Amino acid sequence: MAPRRTLTWVAILYFAEGLPFGIAYDVWPAFFRVHGVPLREIGLMSLLMLPYTLKPAWAPLVDRFGTRRVWIAAAEFALAAWILVLSGLDAAHPGPVLWAVLLAFTLASATQDIAIDAYTVDLSTPETTGAINGVRVSAYRIALVASGGVLMVLAEPRSWRALATWVPVRPLARWIGGFAELSGWRLAWIVAAAALVVLGVAALATPRVERTPPRPTTGRAGEFVRLRVGAVAAFALVVTGAALTHFTVLGLTLTAVAGGLALGSFLDPDLLRWALRWEMVPVLLFVPLYKIGDTTLGRMVKPFWVDRGLTLTEIGLISVTLGVAFTILGALAGGWFVDRFGIFRGLLWLGIAQSAVNFGYVAVAALNLPRGTIYAASMLESFGQGLGTAAFLSFLMNLCDKEHAAGQYALLSALFALTRDVSGAFSGVGVERLGYAAFFAFTAAIAIPGLLLLPLIRPRIRERAAAPAST
Repeated sequence: MAPRRTLTWVAILYFAEGLPFGIAYDVWPAFFRVHGVPLREIGLMSLLMLPYTLKPAWAPLVDRFGTRRVWIAAAEFALAAWILVLSGLDAAHPGPVLWAVLLAFTLASATQDIAIDAYTVDLSTPETTGAINGVRVSAYRIALVASGGVLMVLAEPRSWRALATWVPVRPLARWIGGFAELSGWRLAWIVAAAALVVLGVAALATPRVERTPPRPTTGRAGEFVRLRVGAVAAFALVVTGAALTHFTVLGLTLTAVAGGLALGSFLDPDLLRWALRWEMVPVLLFVPLYKIGDTTLGRMVKPFWVDRGLTLTEIGLISVTLGVAFTILGALAGGWFVDRFGIFRGLLWLGIAQSAVNFGYVAVAALNLPRGTIYAASMLESFGQGLGTAAFLSFLMNLCDKEHAAGQYALLSALFALTRDVSGAFSGVGVERLGYAAFFAFTAAIAIPGLLLLPLIRPRIRERAAAPAST
């Protein structure tokens, strides 16, 4: 396959991968808060993101059965169907049916991620890997803007009226203004479903890539069966947890157990031996704690904007679109800092920065500041998140042995993501009990234990000599 054609398909597929994730992560919190859903339940929706964390548990099924493009297309069509079902449900009173639809949506999205990632590995070559990685990251970020930004603008009637006033041609202006009467969440969901259907059709047109389906040997058959049983058991518990989460300790416990079963279903003994050593104990504590402050805050940002009276257009354009841009800028700046001063200093100073920026939201929540200060707090928080992410990912990559990097990195990233989902589940309860200002201050404080672990993990960092400072 010609490189340009390869990159085109990679861009399409990773746009398809990012679109549903952006809907679940960015759009749902604003959508449900606009409909008056309590913060407690919006926070608990973080548990619905668990399929993205636990997807390695059933990834072998995608390898073993069917073709990549059939899995991708089927997932896209299922996502479109679930979106249309969601548009017909009562968002103001989410019950078991709505929760099941949301979980089915994230499960289909995570399954699609598995197939797209595998397809990309199939078609990549040593000569095209760098270009493919650049395109996939860019396309994914564009999809986040399209889902979190464009869809919320579509749902805002005043956006269409404002656009109509800017169009000099009166018939066209009247036609655009007419969408103000049609706009709303139903229009946004219909557009999203249509886009997903188009992407599903496109997936069926992806070029075939030759690959050999995995055939478990006799010695591996028991492990293969155990993997399936573990995956099925895990998601049976996830569904049970979601159904019970109106929302009891039992429901939350079942969901956490599901995560443990899913992880255990795909970890091999060598990986467990690597992880379960005394010298790894500080690392296994540090990984879930380092970014817990900004991930816990992130779940309540969109509801805060809604409660402060900001429009969906402002949320889509400022919090999401510009937020993505500032996160990228922060990651680039953080990468430069780590390259120049080393991973340990990066974890320390960029970790402090990613926690300190949360006080921007503390200020705007506690004081009656002008509207623009909320924009500034959002940009600051996004930039700080990028800084911390650059240092954190550098540490994870540095920690892994090259010969076992795939499994080790997957384990560490799953541990981080599982903690992110569970901590986000309690964010709504935190706001209800503390108020926004105190809760945002709390998210800065809970990052401190992770920073205090830095001296203990320093021996695990294979630090190269930092570049000398210029004089």
